[in-house]
Amino acid sequence: MRLYLLFILFILFIAESFSQETAIKSLNIKSLDTSNVNMNSFNLNRIKPIGLTNKEPKKYFNYNLDVDLNGSRKEIDITGKTNLVTPTWVIRQSFNEGNGNKSKFRNDYYLGDLETNSKYIIIKCRDHEFVDGDRIRLILNGSIIHPNILLSSMFFVVDVDLDEGYNNIDFIALNEGDSSPNTAQLLVLDEFGKELSNKKWAISTGYKAKLVVFKK
Repeated sequence: MRLYLLFILFILFIAESFSQETAIKSLNIKSLDTSNVNMNSFNLNRIKPIGLTNKEPKKYFNYNLDVDLNGSRKEIDITGKTNLVTPTWVIRQSFNEGNGNKSKFRNDYYLGDLETNSKYIIIKCRDHEFVDGDRIRLILNGSIIHPNILLSSMFFVVDVDLDEGYNNIDFIALNEGDSSPNTAQLLVLDEFGKELSNKKWAISTGYKAKLVVFKK
């Protein structure tokens, strides 16, 4: 019985101690009157940066944008326009394609005839004028080598095997692109890379540029 009473007293003592420690105490916070707050209200150690020689920092830039002319200061206007140069020119690349009389392009164009000992030739063609989607068909001795070549600013390259004797090479204009006529530059090289011809044509749709190559 005695031990039981001691145990009860011990439990009550622990509970009382815990309630005292966890009790919430009320705090009164006084509002700060900010109307009288200034830089002197805080006791801070202000550090003034100085150089190694303890001199005042030197100002390297003057942002006032003014100059001293004969003892008087004059402001500089950086928004004004100069009258020294009047830019009246316009630089742009111009093309002849799409200008002038188009009827003169409604004819076949002869690119000339060549002689070579080469077994084959290298044909390189591109649109040397305004790149507007010109297309051609390449025909060798009546046989289609390539049915539809799109001409761009880069050379389209194709090797053409030659028969003994005359070889008739035709370039048929399939369209005129966005700007008439169909225009192209043609380079012809032999199998060793030697240039045999450098020609240009301008033809309407359905007409052809013809090249004749004679293999010796």
